[in-house]
Amino acid sequence: EDSLVDVVLDSAASGWNTVEREGISVIHPARFIMIGSGNPEEGELRPQLLDRFGLAVTVRTMFDEASRVQLVLDRLAFEKDADGFVAQYEDEVQQQTDKITAARERLPKVTMDRALKV
Repeated sequence: EDSLVDVVLDSAASGWNTVEREGISVIHPARFIMIGSGNPEEGELRPQLLDRFGLAVTVRTMFDEASRVQLVLDRLAFEKDADGFVAQYEDEVQQQTDKITAARERLPKVTMDRALKV
């Protein structure tokens, strides 16, 4: 509903939410994080709403039988021994963590043309 989206956007932008019901009006601070899911078959999000999300992820169905089987096997292994399952990926997670840390350290040194920034 567009009117609901407008209220959410206004509250996010101003930091205040106004509730009006049955002749009573209450204004209170509004700090929140928007988390949502959607089905693209139902239409696209309005650009001004999409701009409020810092991260968007597209999830697709796996059709490859081997991948689907492995997913189920991994889930069963996790349920059987969560700590052991997590330990299997400790080195890989640490490698990714190290890459992210290094990228954060390099970020302040990155320069780019103004045209690319806007």
